[in-house]
Amino acid sequence: MATTTPTMNRPMNLGASAADHLDRVDALAKVTGAAKYGRDRYLPGSLFAALIRCPWGSAELLSDNAAEVGKLAGVVEIKISRREGTYHGRDVGYVLADSVVALKRAMNALKLEWKRREVKTRIEDTVKEPPAINEDAKKVLDAAAKKLSAVYSTPVQTHSSLETHGCVVDHRGDSATVYASTQGTFAFRDGLDEALKLKGSDFEIVCEYVGGGFGSKLGGPGKEGLNAARISAARGKPVYLFVNREEEHLDTGNRPSSMTFAELAFENDGTITGGQILTFGGVGVARGGGGCDVPSGRYNFGDLRRAHTDVSFNAGGPRAMRAPGKPQGAFAEELMLDEVALACNVDPLELRMRLARSGNHKEMMKAGAKLIGWANRIPTGTQTGTIRRGMGVGLCSWGLFPARAEGEVVIYRDGSVEARTGTQDIGTGQRTIMGVVAAEAVGINPDEVRCSIGSSKLPVGPGSGGSVTAPNTAPPMRAAALDAKNKLLTIIAKELNVEASALEIVKGEVLRGGQRVMSFKDACQRITGDSITGRSDAAKVDTSGKGHSDGVQFVELSVDTETGVIHLHNVVALQSCGRVLARKTAESQIIGGVIQGLSYALFEQRVLDRVTGAMVNANLESYKILGPKDMPHITPVLWSKGQTKVCSLGEPPVIPTAGAVACAVLNAIGAPVRSLPITPAKVLAALAGVGGKKNEDGGAR
Repeated sequence: MATTTPTMNRPMNLGASAADHLDRVDALAKVTGAAKYGRDRYLPGSLFAALIRCPWGSAELLSDNAAEVGKLAGVVEIKISRREGTYHGRDVGYVLADSVVALKRAMNALKLEWKRREVKTRIEDTVKEPPAINEDAKKVLDAAAKKLSAVYSTPVQTHSSLETHGCVVDHRGDSATVYASTQGTFAFRDGLDEALKLKGSDFEIVCEYVGGGFGSKLGGPGKEGLNAARISAARGKPVYLFVNREEEHLDTGNRPSSMTFAELAFENDGTITGGQILTFGGVGVARGGGGCDVPSGRYNFGDLRRAHTDVSFNAGGPRAMRAPGKPQGAFAEELMLDEVALACNVDPLELRMRLARSGNHKEMMKAGAKLIGWANRIPTGTQTGTIRRGMGVGLCSWGLFPARAEGEVVIYRDGSVEARTGTQDIGTGQRTIMGVVAAEAVGINPDEVRCSIGSSKLPVGPGSGGSVTAPNTAPPMRAAALDAKNKLLTIIAKELNVEASALEIVKGEVLRGGQRVMSFKDACQRITGDSITGRSDAAKVDTSGKGHSDGVQFVELSVDTETGVIHLHNVVALQSCGRVLARKTAESQIIGGVIQGLSYALFEQRVLDRVTGAMVNANLESYKILGPKDMPHITPVLWSKGQTKVCSLGEPPVIPTAGAVACAVLNAIGAPVRSLPITPAKVLAALAGVGGKKNEDGGAR
C-alpha cells in the first residue's frame, strides 16, 4: 500500500528512490500475526526435540540417567552422542518427546554428572604481554614527531535473533517439506540431502518469513536442521526443533571479541606516517573467523605494518555477523584518529578530510557536518560542567559481491502479476523491492505485483549475507519482467499489425506513440491460456550502472560526569547504496544498522565466568540491548548523487556507529574509553585518569 504521508525530518530523501511512498507489502501480515514463521509450524503428529548441552566451559560427562528418563510418559528417545563438552552450550545429544510438556519434563529430569576442567575465557588469557614492535615499524616510530601507543578492545556480541535458530522437518517417506528459519534457502537445501536420505528435488525448503539472523543463519542447516532431518527421516513424523533464548546466546555464533594494539607515528599536523597495528580475534573453540578490519583502507595510514592472529578459548565460536570484522576495526580506527587529532590540536573532521582516500566520503562528511551542527562542536577537553556534550564521526564502506540469481515474472490473463524468487526475506524488505523492480519494468504500480519468495522450488537466489541479495536479484528480476512485458506486447502488436517495439506500457496503460491503446488489464485478456512467463537470461541481464556503498555517521551525545551515564541525542547517518528501490525499506535498513551499532557501543557483551567458563548473562534481562528509552533521534540520509546501480545496504550502516560514539565521548570528557561497551564505570575511570593519559611528547599513551 502506498501513502503520501510526509516522513518527519527526511525531506532530503524524497525523490531518491523508485518508490518513495510504498509500505512494506508484508507489513499487515506481520503486525496481525498472519505471517507464519518456522517457529509457528506445529504440524499434526509432531515430535519435539531439544539438544542436551554442556553447562560448563570445559567438562567431561561422567554419568547420566538417560535410561530412567527415557521411561517417562511421552519420552520417545534420549541419545547421548559424546561425553565431552568444550564450551558452555556444546551439544552432547538430544531428547525426543511427543509433546512440549513431555520434552520439558524429560530435560528437567536429566541428572548429568560433569567433571569440570580448567578453562580459558578471553583473549587476555593467551595474549598476556603487548606484542613486540617490528623493526621496520620501529624506524618509522623513532623518526616521528609524535606517537600514539594504545590498546583497543571489543567484546563478544551475540546475534540475539528474535526468532531463535531451528526448523520443522516433515518427512513423508518419498518427499519432505522443511520449514526453516534461514538466511539461505538454497544453502539450507544443499546441506540436507544426506540427512533426509532424499535428493534435493524431492524436498522443499520453505522460509516465507524469518525472524532475523544478522549472519548467524547463513551457510546451511546447522546442527538444528541436521538433527531434525535425521530424526524425522528415521521416525517418519514431523520433528520440531527450535532452540530457546539461552541456547541462542550460547551456541548460534557471535561477533567475536577483539584486541587491537596500535603504535602510530604522526606529524604535528596529524599526518600519520606509519607504525604498527596488530589485532587479535577471540574465536572461542573455532579455528578462525576473528578478523578485525583495521586499518580499513578508508584513510591514509602511511607506512604501516599489519598482522592478525585468532585466539581460541572455551566458548562458542563466531559466525558471520552483520559486516564481519568491520565494526571492531572501525571502533579502534576512528578513536585512534580522534586521539591523534587531540594530540595535535586539530579538528578531527578536518583530519579525516585530509586522510580520507575517497572523494565520496569527503562530500558526505561536508554534508553531514551541516546536518549535525559540527560548527557548534565544543573543542575536546575544554568542558568543566557536570553534563558535557560531545560529537563524533565515523566512516564506512562496502563492496559488491557477485552471486547466482534468477528471476521469473508471470503475467496472468486476469491482469495480476507475480514476481518469483527463491530468496528469503529476513526482514529487510526483499518482498517489497522485488515487487518494485518487476512493476517498474512492466510499467504498472507496485501494488499490482504479488511476490512469491522463500522456497527452494522457486528460481535460485543468494543467501542474505554480505549485502548481496538486492544487488544480485534486482537485475535478473528486471530482465524477467522485461521478458514477460515483451511477450505481452508481441501479442498486442500482432493484433494491431505493428511492431512490438512501437508499443510501451506506462502506469498501467498500453501506449503507441504516446497515445493510449488499451489498459494493461485489457491487454492481459488477449493472452492465450492462463498466463505468460518471463524469465531472466544471464546473457541478457543488464548489470550496468554506477554506484557505491560509502557512508558517514555523526553522533551527538552528552555525558553525566557524576554518574558516567551517556545520553544519546542525535545520529545523522548518510548512506549510499546505489539506486534506491524503496525509500522506506532503505531508511529502515539504515536506522536498524545504527541501532545495532549504538547497542554494541554502549551495552552488549557476553560475560563468561572465568573459573567455570559458563555464560552468566544468557538472557535478554542481563544481556542488555539498546531499548526505546536509550534511543536517540536518527536521521537516515539516502545519498543518491551519481547512483544508478543497485548496491549493497545491509552491512555498511552498522560499521561506523560504535567508533563515532567513542569519539563523541572523548570529545565530551577529554579522555578516551578504549574498550567496548562504554559503560558508566569505564567513563568514570577515564575521567579519573585510568587510561588515556598524555605522554610528555603530547601523544596519548
